[in-house]
Amino acid sequence: MRENVHKDVYRFAYDEASSELSKILKSFEQLCAQKNRVEKLMEVLKPELGMPEQANGDNHVKRTTHLPYCTVVTRLTVL
Repeated sequence: MRENVHKDVYRFAYDEASSELSKILKSFEQLCAQKNRVEKLMEVLKPELGMPEQANGDNHVKRTTHLPYCTVVTRLTVL
């Protein structure tokens, strides 16, 4: 009888872990798809932002804002 109790506990823990891993995998797949969309968007926006086609790791975009003396510097990197 005691073995059945342990089996039930282990089965419950396994089912919970399996469910959690499935959720993590689904989230990971969604993040990968989003990353791919952002990378494609970056490739399209490079000419608009005046960035070279080949990323060398030091790509900075400076844009002025509506606030006086405020410039936003963004580093864009495509991995």
